Amino acid sequence: MTQTQLRQNVSLRPYNTFGMEAKASYLLEITDEEVLHTLCSSPLLQQQRRLILGSGSNLLFTRDYEGLVLLNCLKGIEILEEDDNQVMVRAASGEVWDDLVRYAVDHGWHGAENLSLIPGTVGAAAVQNIGAYGAEAASLIQEVQGISLQDGREKIFSNRQCLFGYRDSIFKSFDPGTFFITSVTFRFTKAGSPNLTYPALAEELQKEHHPSPAMVRETVIRIRGSKLPDPTETGNAGSFFKNPVLTEEELETIRKKYPDIPFHKTEAGYFKIPAAWLIEQCGWKGVREGHCGTWPRQPLVIVNYGNATGREIDTFAERIAASVRKKFGMELEREVLTI
Repeated sequence: MTQTQLRQNVSLRPYNTFGMEAKASYLLEITDEEVLHTLCSSPLLQQQRRLILGSGSNLLFTRDYEGLVLLNCLKGIEILEEDDNQVMVRAASGEVWDDLVRYAVDHGWHGAENLSLIPGTVGAAAVQNIGAYGAEAASLIQEVQGISLQDGREKIFSNRQCLFGYRDSIFKSFDPGTFFITSVTFRFTKAGSPNLTYPALAEELQKEHHPSPAMVRETVIRIRGSKLPDPTETGNAGSFFKNPVLTEEELETIRKKYPDIPFHKTEAGYFKIPAAWLIEQCGWKGVREGHCGTWPRQPLVIVNYGNATGREIDTFAERIAASVRKKFGMELEREVLTI
């Protein structure tokens, strides 16, 4: 790697959607896989704590990062296989997720449209198993390719080996900064029925006999835009907490006290409770304290109104979780990674 690639004492504010000011001891832009192989043989950089960063749309920096930030700049989308029914597409992990969704929809392929406008990169989509409006990335992913930063070996994970779960994957269990996802392979179908299992989406499209992927995408974008803040205008990391998942017994217990509690049954037979509803019931919707608060139209989103620090948002989020714990006896697990 060259001296120009490796930068020292770099502000991370441009690289996280919360707009938090934090500095990295070192930052290295990964523009091709050869840089990763060079990194693996560098004694100096092997001694550094490492953070792999995509678009920073799921991070909250509460302090400076004393170590090496690897900024994923890998780009490229290519068709691997195609027949009359389906197409296999490999996307570099640094590609913007919504660019891939747009690419698929523009070709008329089915599968990704419900996941429109989710911020982040392709690599992060696999790590997080992103989901929205009744769909998850796991249903599209065929395999994930990457490089171990410990020994430089390349490894491919099949969908099954990824151990996808609710906002979860095997990659979350790895030690941070030890495995760099380089690309993800997806399977899209050329024909199929729209996924309208999410009530709000079904309601918006009820007049359409068989909505196309483009129509579903447009509707999802409209719904998201009406509820969620644009991170380019108001700092945020999307949903701050995961929706609690209960067993049937746990659900029946809570319904005895709160019979109007909303829930959604998952394919696995569990019951998902909207964290936004829990937060709103605790009186947090639209609350602003100093420079941070919950978004008025979606209390699941914590926002930076301009000059909030990471520690302020961290404390604010913990107070929300504590009130939900006290009122409902439920733990709100963070979706956002706090550093």
